[in-house]
Amino acid sequence: MGNFTSKTDGNRTVSPDGYDIYSINVTLLNGNVVDIKDLVQQIEIIESLHRSSIQVMMRLYDGSNFLENSHLISGEKVNIKIRRTANSGETFSKSRDKFDIEVFIAAIVGHTNPKPGLQAYTLECISEHAMVSNTKSINRSFNGIVGQLVNNIFTHDLGLIAGADYDIKNISDSSDALKGIYPDLSPLDALTWLTRNSSNDGTPYFLYETIQDGLHFKSYNDMLEEQLYRSYNDAAFSQNTPNTPGNYSELERKILNLNSDLNRSIYDAIDNGAYSSRLHTIDIATKTYKQTQFTYDNAYTIDANSPFSEQTEIDNLKVNQFTSNKEYYVSLNSQAFEKDINYHNPASNSLLPKQSYYNNLGFMGLDMEIYGDFNLSVGRKVGIIIPKPDKSESGINEGNKFTDKYIGGVYLVSSISHFFSPNDYRCSVGLQKDSLAFDLDAGIELGKDNNKNSASSKKRRNRVANNASGSKIVGAGRN
Repeated sequence: MGNFTSKTDGNRTVSPDGYDIYSINVTLLNGNVVDIKDLVQQIEIIESLHRSSIQVMMRLYDGSNFLENSHLISGEKVNIKIRRTANSGETFSKSRDKFDIEVFIAAIVGHTNPKPGLQAYTLECISEHAMVSNTKSINRSFNGIVGQLVNNIFTHDLGLIAGADYDIKNISDSSDALKGIYPDLSPLDALTWLTRNSSNDGTPYFLYETIQDGLHFKSYNDMLEEQLYRSYNDAAFSQNTPNTPGNYSELERKILNLNSDLNRSIYDAIDNGAYSSRLHTIDIATKTYKQTQFTYDNAYTIDANSPFSEQTEIDNLKVNQFTSNKEYYVSLNSQAFEKDINYHNPASNSLLPKQSYYNNLGFMGLDMEIYGDFNLSVGRKVGIIIPKPDKSESGINEGNKFTDKYIGGVYLVSSISHFFSPNDYRCSVGLQKDSLAFDLDAGIELGKDNNKNSASSKKRRNRVANNASGSKIVGAGRN
């Protein structure tokens, strides 16, 4: 892969899909460093809210027998420097848009021979802390609030340095205090284990890594408090002259491709406990049993309105009024320690709302392709502006009455694939949202308002009422 793509005017990158491979240095077993950027044909870097390490995959086309000559076996360190230049004379450190990534080869896979004298293979790489985590297990006791426990694993077990490898502000704190023993888990598995019974005001935690800011242990409500990163536009037409600053800014916000499975299902949401659920706890110390009922309360959401309608009823109950659709069972021991702070204790207050937040985040998802963005990361909020199908020439400005408010709106970035090919740099972005920007129960202008008064609805209500009163229906529907 050459140093630059074609998106330059000789001095600077003129399009957001342009980039410069500054270097890809591999440290070999003997300590020698080799730059393999001329062998690399494509690079994919993946971030996800559900991965504790970034993943880098590099496809190499090797006509120099590098694989044998380098004694490459996996485990070697790789430093990748990619940038977008404002001018050809600037140093890497002065570049505004760049990646400076240090990873380790976890596997060498996908070997083929495209033609005689040429071999191709893929280097799969992960962050150093993921390699370190795989070499250790933790079985010591712990006692403290969640943020302290996480920071201790970061520094003591993973060898990370606050301020260099991660930002302390990316560890969301909580009032939940926990005490127990790590059950022989790797450091990253122990962190994931802590997320199961930890919450921040009822919202779940996510353990993930971003290219720019390292490891995060962040709560959902803290993510929602972040400012909107950027709005992206699915408008059909450009408003600026090519190769101008205005056009560059417009391309940065342009949606190249957008699709979704939608997968909108009240049926699944009810079954998963998205809107209501019940917890059964039994305290083995005091021999007490308790039931706790959860009803969706819309406390922390991306947008202002609920993902369901108050008018939807099943068996004469609203979708958030069911009591036995989803049930959980937890065993407690309030006298395990002097204070009631054992590992399972927070579950009695947070398990149900946490599961609701998790499930509602899947309310609606989009897969979006945009031009490359070095600064976009998972855990950020973005706006999606989509023109309505019958107004494709409109929708340029956010808030325009011609934009789609159902598919469009504010989303949380849940995954990103940064893909560098010989042609360009693009991002495939996974988006999720848990709510809507408009009220489902207001402003419906289609059809007639006769659903509640239909004959079938009346028959259904009458049958339920008669059955409830113990009456017997004889010869129903006969003359």
